Amino acid sequence: MKRRRSLPPLPERAARMLARFKSVRWLDEDEKALFALGFAATPEERWKLVRNHIRLFSSSVRSKPRA
Repeated sequence: MKRRRSLPPLPERAARMLARFKSVRWLDEDEKALFALGFAATPEERWKLVRNHIRLFSSSVRSKPRA
């Protein structure tokens, strides 16, 4: 049975991906960081990121109480 190597933490993997995107000219730094985070994350981590984003977005939409 093969042993699976443990992955480094997500910020470390994202930093490595960001270093690969340094030569891309048509993306600004924010877009590079976003792409690096998405490519470095596992599917489960991406799902958590999306759920947190949706949760934050939906909470900011209902800033006014309904009458």
